[in-house]
Amino acid sequence: MTNLLIEVQQFIDAHNLDRAREEVAKTLSNLRTINAKVRDFAALLALGSQQALEIGLGVLGREILKKDPELSMDAIWLFLTAVLSRQTIAIDSPSRISILGLTSSVVDWKLPIFTLLTPTLDYFFKVSLSQGSDLIAEQTLDFIATYGESYAKAPRTNKQLQEFESCIKRVLDKVDDLDLKEAWNEGIEAFYQLARENCQERYSDERIWSAGSLLLKNIYTTQVLNSDTEIRNNYKVKENISRFITSSLSALGTILEGDGLSVAIHIDNNQEQKDWSNIANVIDKLERLFQEIADVTFSNISKLPTFTPAHAIPGSWTIIVHMNLSSNQSTSLATVIQSLSLLEDSTDERNNSSLFNSWQDCIESLRRDEITVDLAVSTDASELRIIKSISTKDFPTIQAYSSPKVRILSQDVPQANDLERVIRLAELLIQYPRSPSIVRQQFLETDKTVDRDFLYYQAAAKILGLVDERVRPTTACSVMNRLPSTEAKMRFLAYQFISSNVGSAWFNWTNANDLSEIKPENAEQFLNEVCPSLSETTAKRRARTLESWLNIFLEHW
Repeated sequence: MTNLLIEVQQFIDAHNLDRAREEVAKTLSNLRTINAKVRDFAALLALGSQQALEIGLGVLGREILKKDPELSMDAIWLFLTAVLSRQTIAIDSPSRISILGLTSSVVDWKLPIFTLLTPTLDYFFKVSLSQGSDLIAEQTLDFIATYGESYAKAPRTNKQLQEFESCIKRVLDKVDDLDLKEAWNEGIEAFYQLARENCQERYSDERIWSAGSLLLKNIYTTQVLNSDTEIRNNYKVKENISRFITSSLSALGTILEGDGLSVAIHIDNNQEQKDWSNIANVIDKLERLFQEIADVTFSNISKLPTFTPAHAIPGSWTIIVHMNLSSNQSTSLATVIQSLSLLEDSTDERNNSSLFNSWQDCIESLRRDEITVDLAVSTDASELRIIKSISTKDFPTIQAYSSPKVRILSQDVPQANDLERVIRLAELLIQYPRSPSIVRQQFLETDKTVDRDFLYYQAAAKILGLVDERVRPTTACSVMNRLPSTEAKMRFLAYQFISSNVGSAWFNWTNANDLSEIKPENAEQFLNEVCPSLSETTAKRRARTLESWLNIFLEHW
């Protein structure tokens, strides 16, 4: 099979646009089923140049007008998602008109696969109405007036509808033809009425969370990806659409769950055994990342609420969660997270950004577990409803940015000074292994400390291998708890420290053969060199913890 993407671009470069259109038309001879030619055309729409997109959609529009009603809805969905998964579509592009013909072919916008597209399409149409040429704006208005009763069935918030109304009114006010204006106004009022009714009714088809991913999997099966000639293009289109789906799910989470921050997380894991503990591990890491971002960036968010599970998609490693924040807080956090994708292309900003270092730490922590994550966030703010997802695939490994012999993450470095408290926490964990709230209450009462300190000691126990990712006592915790004296427990912790990420890194950095060869006074220099995500002030504070730990371990060595 020929590569339509390359062939069309060659004709464009040779200024032979008629021949380019002919090649596209050959590909669209059968739109009743998903086949290799349909996938090849989807690659043109998703990956082609702006001019290739315009030619493709123009020819497709003419073909749709010629076909009978038995047009494959799966093909329509694939073409729409291929276009919408693109980075940008120019404001003045004729494709903004051509896509209207494709969109008008959708029979039912309440179907989950098409409802999935509406947050991005709404934004697309609003841009066409408010920033496009008069022709683009009026053609978009005509689509809403003509097909609005069907399009209005998709879920929206009242705020979204008001934004739509504002854009539509500005275009309608400029129309001089009074008969046309009256006809459009009648259709638009029908759209408003039905859309308002749907705003009051909660969308009830739970397949909305899985339909898009399942259809994508059916279109690009493993067999298809391994047999089609243009494997690389198919993989790329599938990846682009998959990320588009992640962003769309987060936007729908915002629409259906209300105020706050909606987060969609898609997880890939190379391990054969995939269970809930893997998802829980990822959720924990992302919660820590969000909290670290809040700690560094905002003064008005001291402690973020935990993720509230909204929807876990059966048979898929995709979960949509919600964070109950105020409108201002969710907007602030989403804006900062959105900026992570901008740091991908800016080396200078990456090197000077504690935010990027936090994200890089999170990526490396996930990579240790052979996990890839695609993450999207959304709020009800119009500019943050649809945000490009960020993926651990977007960023090279740490070694690509710098080449230190030793590198650790901020979460590997303790900030709890009193090791006897760590031992007491371990004892409580053994005593109440299934009652974290009791462990916390007992620890706070006994040690007369605050919640933040308790979290520091939990983290210290994890660093020393006494608890797992879910703060459950490990075998090492049980062994230590059975030792007869504090001195024996401290010696045991010294060995745990040596095998920890921070301890082994300090060994390698010092080129030591024994714990006694490590000098406590070098802790700050060590952290400055091997943990760039720590600011100078934080590194100084963490270094004092490392010094105190090492001094105690050396006493019992």
